[in-house]
Amino acid sequence: MIDFILPLFGRFHPILVHLPIGFLVFGVILIFWFGKKYSAYAPVIELAFLFGGVSALAASISGFLHYQNEGYGWDTVKFHLILGILTTLLAFGLWYHLKKAAATPTQLKIKGASLLMLLTITGHLGGNITHGDDYFTEVLPPALQSLLGGGNSIAKPLELPADNWEEVEFYTGAIQPILDQNCKSCHNPNKLKGELDLSSFKGIHKGGEDGAILEGENAEKSALYSRLILPEDHDDHMPPKDKRQPRKEEIELIKAWIESGSSEKTKLGDAALHVSLVEPFFKKNEIPFYPIVDVPALGQDSISKLRKEGFFAEIVKKDSPLLKVSCINFPAFSDSDWHLLRSAQDQIVYLDLTGTAITDALLDQIALLPNLTVLKLNQTAIEGSGLDKLAENKNLKLLYINDTEVGFDKLGALDGHPTLEKIFAFNTAAANSGNSSQFSFHMETGNLSLPPLATDTIVY
Repeated sequence: MIDFILPLFGRFHPILVHLPIGFLVFGVILIFWFGKKYSAYAPVIELAFLFGGVSALAASISGFLHYQNEGYGWDTVKFHLILGILTTLLAFGLWYHLKKAAATPTQLKIKGASLLMLLTITGHLGGNITHGDDYFTEVLPPALQSLLGGGNSIAKPLELPADNWEEVEFYTGAIQPILDQNCKSCHNPNKLKGELDLSSFKGIHKGGEDGAILEGENAEKSALYSRLILPEDHDDHMPPKDKRQPRKEEIELIKAWIESGSSEKTKLGDAALHVSLVEPFFKKNEIPFYPIVDVPALGQDSISKLRKEGFFAEIVKKDSPLLKVSCINFPAFSDSDWHLLRSAQDQIVYLDLTGTAITDALLDQIALLPNLTVLKLNQTAIEGSGLDKLAENKNLKLLYINDTEVGFDKLGALDGHPTLEKIFAFNTAAANSGNSSQFSFHMETGNLSLPPLATDTIVY
């Protein structure tokens, strides 16, 4: 009934360690602060080291119990524990020295400085155990982490190649990444929770304090799988409910691995898996909407100048040289004002000329924007003459000509455009003039109708 007392006291270790730090640092400061005049304050200094020694002893005992009951490896805690004991002994030594000495000798300051250094190293090692060796470095930029000999310790989610996933090794390429992300933080050589190491194939097959976690090819009887599917509030559910939980697709993959024989070298293709089981993990090669180009960023003063001229101008995303430019606040913009945008010619990927005074003649200039991706010509005097010039915009994806006089016949000039995906032509002459399905791009005309519903006639 009282077996919980020692493990509970061990869990107080992270709290208790702060007491000796406070008392001992305070005592060392007083030694150097008062110097030879310490005799007047000797009772306070003695008390600081006495309390520091007692609390350091309590912290050492609780730390040992924490190591015994929480599954930490000896190699992980040994230096921290040994230095903690030395800190305790030195604290009591200073208390005894102060109690017996009639004056403050130089040796006392040396001992105080040594204690402070020992306390710092002990605390640093304890912090590494609690937070990891990269606690301070993990927030640094990757380049600086590498310079300091560190790296990103966060396990990446499982990703599989869609084209040749059958050639990926089941264990090393799929199962271990899942365990690294969800289980390794508590089950690794440095922290053997339940004496179980899930960071290696050997550790998985060895099992833990409760025995084997794999039972042949029976996933239901294998603790590695069966404890994952228990209700989260169940005492035996793993990972604990306050930890990151694996996705159901990851759990199913673990089940399939066990039922395939839990081999180290078997490939996914050899396990006769259905593609639907691995499909959620296929690496998605996302194609960016805007082009990836090496162009110089426009200076902030140049962007500010565009804004002063009346344009709305901003970068598409942080640290990108690409620009969005709109004339929403510059309706008087006309063909003759194009020179105002020439400084940003290479950077503009989004250009909104809606409601301005431009004409078809400006299409010659727009064609010179090499990275233009979105072009809005809504509510302008554009009639479509010269739309063929937009074939020069090799990155153009979306074209808006809503509320213009552009005819259906003019759109044929853009048929076969290498990148154009969609033209929005609401309320235009082109909207009802032909079969848009003949084009290589999709045309949105807005001529949609919904079937009437019985509820539409209900009178409330």
